[in-house]
Amino acid sequence: MADEARKRGVLARLAVAGASAAVLATAMGTTGGAVLAQDGAFNIKACDGKAVRIALVAGERDDLGLVDKEAEIEAATGMDIQLTTMALGALGESIAQNLRAPESAFDIVHILGFTVAATAGAGLLEELTPYVTDPAKTPADYDFADFPAGQLQYTGYFDTTTGEFGGDKLYMIPGIHSGSVLLFYRKDLLDAAGLKPPTTWAEYLADAKTLTQGDVAGSAMVGANDVSAMLVDWYTRFITMGGKLTSGSKADKNLTVNLDSPEGIAALQNMIDLLPYSPAAVASYDFTKALDAFQVGKVAMWPAWATIAGALYGPDSPVKDTVAVAPMPADDGNPRGIRGGWGLAIPKNLPQENKDCAWLLLTQITSKAFEKYQVMTYQTDPNRTSTDTDPDIAAALPYIPAAVDAIKSAQILEIANIPETFQIAGEIAREINLSLTGAEDAATAMKNAQASVTDILKKGGWQS
Repeated sequence: MADEARKRGVLARLAVAGASAAVLATAMGTTGGAVLAQDGAFNIKACDGKAVRIALVAGERDDLGLVDKEAEIEAATGMDIQLTTMALGALGESIAQNLRAPESAFDIVHILGFTVAATAGAGLLEELTPYVTDPAKTPADYDFADFPAGQLQYTGYFDTTTGEFGGDKLYMIPGIHSGSVLLFYRKDLLDAAGLKPPTTWAEYLADAKTLTQGDVAGSAMVGANDVSAMLVDWYTRFITMGGKLTSGSKADKNLTVNLDSPEGIAALQNMIDLLPYSPAAVASYDFTKALDAFQVGKVAMWPAWATIAGALYGPDSPVKDTVAVAPMPADDGNPRGIRGGWGLAIPKNLPQENKDCAWLLLTQITSKAFEKYQVMTYQTDPNRTSTDTDPDIAAALPYIPAAVDAIKSAQILEIANIPETFQIAGEIAREINLSLTGAEDAATAMKNAQASVTDILKKGGWQS
């Protein structure tokens, strides 16, 4: 409650700041910026002639809206936007190096929610609260209160003292997309088979068997040695089967995982049992391969990150008129998936002028209008509440309300508050892949994963 009270205080100060900024002089088209130079408040040209270097993930369509709007934003601000995109692994390594260098080569960095503890938690990001509440630095129409509390807790606030998500210090602005997991399915195929979207994992398995006909597989998954095999496919099954990932706490140095629990084994066994009703090469599928298979009509059901599978609703998608979404199956009656998404942050190791200009650009690419363009054009999951209620978006992308509901109910990965999160997810994904290729049974894979992760926790000092 104390955290919420502090956040309400921030929002109240922002409202006062916005009111004191007077009226908007001009609006910057679709990007939502504004010139308030008349009364000495926000000046969209404050960084005229300055370069702002931004690093974004490649392959998740977050960069595409910025590419489209780059010239428009540059014309309005006078800034030179220098965009770099990298694949997930390379981006993480590059950001880690830059944040620890004498001076970062990037002014804005893309922070995956699973790496917040290793970046914000390590004191490597600039605190953004003073920028949000300063009317000279933030447009009056920015509306920080429009970001939902759940996403701000994950890709916004972090308590560097306790090492936990939340607190009253803001280090990231959610963006360019948030997200969780939905069940994407071919409505025409389920209708023809007389099926409704499954609500339990046993139903999912039975339906996948029924839907496997000819060259169409009943189900798909991420089966490759890819962290999403753990984060989406295994973890969603695990928590909705009643599993609890951790016991103890990192504060007490007795943090333990429960991978080899009955729920952990059952979650993997469900994936193994689906192999006969999945594409033959599913054990090599990453998200791109799974998306491609669904998009060309070879898959009937697919649990997926909504922000990636949203491309199925794009104007060029062959299945855009037959795809539908449903909540994830849940044996415990509480459909939910993992909380995902990214935050945009400013490295702490920058000159103040760079930080100020980075923030100015941040206000443009996380504005209401920019997000509407990004979501409408590239079907990425929204960060703002107003996007959820926008009638244009609801009409064009009928899955968005379900995606937002999934985000609201999403569960933060219990180990996301330690720097070793990705390493742990990788170890579990490796064992999942070995099991799906037939090298190990489910019990052996989870036993091996338990041992590997326990060793990581001990080396990290989280378990004595």
